[in-house]
Amino acid sequence: MVFASDDRSHAPSSAVIAQVDLLLRGGAIGLLMLAAVVFARAPASLPSRFGLALTLCTVVGTLAGLPHAPTAIDPLLDLSASAAIPLFWLFARAWFDDAFRPKPVDMALAAAFLGCTLYAGLQGRGLAAPIRGLDIAVYLAGMAFAIHAQWLAWRNRQGDLVEPRRQARTVFVVSVGLIILWLLGSEIVGRATDELALSGMASAAGLFMGAFVITALLFGLRHPEAFPTALPRATGDDTVPEAVTSPEPLDAALGQSLARMMTQDRAYRDPELTIGTIAARVETPEYRVRRHINGGLGYRNVSDYLNEHRIAEVRSALADPAQADVPILTIAMDAGFGSLVMFNRVFKERLGETPSAFRRRHLEN
Repeated sequence: MVFASDDRSHAPSSAVIAQVDLLLRGGAIGLLMLAAVVFARAPASLPSRFGLALTLCTVVGTLAGLPHAPTAIDPLLDLSASAAIPLFWLFARAWFDDAFRPKPVDMALAAAFLGCTLYAGLQGRGLAAPIRGLDIAVYLAGMAFAIHAQWLAWRNRQGDLVEPRRQARTVFVVSVGLIILWLLGSEIVGRATDELALSGMASAAGLFMGAFVITALLFGLRHPEAFPTALPRATGDDTVPEAVTSPEPLDAALGQSLARMMTQDRAYRDPELTIGTIAARVETPEYRVRRHINGGLGYRNVSDYLNEHRIAEVRSALADPAQADVPILTIAMDAGFGSLVMFNRVFKERLGETPSAFRRRHLEN
């Protein structure tokens, strides 16, 4: 930090800070536009759609820090910057969880956050009645969105069978965490020292780093693998949707071992079964098992692979008149589902009806 005795000596420092801030924001906008192109050209999916909306909102929000921006559109710029936070949350969840579908509660949380940030912006400009503590609440909510997205990305990393995406999880979590700390520290220091220009430049540096990381990740991935090409389909018949196979050749010996492990040993009944345990039981390196289940069988995560076999057993049990008195919960737990909520969600996604309706239809027939 440069201390000066008069305004003339301090002016060059302010000019340099303004120029660096402008360069950083301009660079961030350029990188974000490249990322937007990647998302636009990726296969149509929830991650690519949320990613495109995220980058465009961030571009508009970055314009708020540029000099000579029309003050009349400041609320729009602020709203776009705020929208990037829940969009980042939705993008991360959709990218790292193929089964994720936004629920009404997700959209309600995003809308509530945007409403609060818009009111806080109007409050800061003296256009709305002040609400004490609203700024802090909005700030903490934004942090909660970011931390929750990181936690979800890290939690499910072991079950991810898409190798480029699995590797990107660690980079994503670490880099986003550092950027959040950077932005938080720069804002705290700026308010404590009243060096708002320097704080703004530091924030611009954080935006540039974030844009660089996201763009580098996207260009380092094979997009057809990183993003799903289609959403899971619910079928109205009694068949379980088949995995989409890829042209990668199958390992016949490994395929037989896995089939025996699932059909004869029924290893899928273990709710704690992991890719590491599967690899150990078939005495094959984990990377080969991942490659076979993903590239050979077409599954994008271990849960889908195991749930395929679990659902098949549940369907058979629900359609069996001899098991008509066995509770559905018992059947689901015996098949390896860890919770009734997860079982109901997976069953309805795959078969298009509830387990109760499925059983009733088959027993009546």
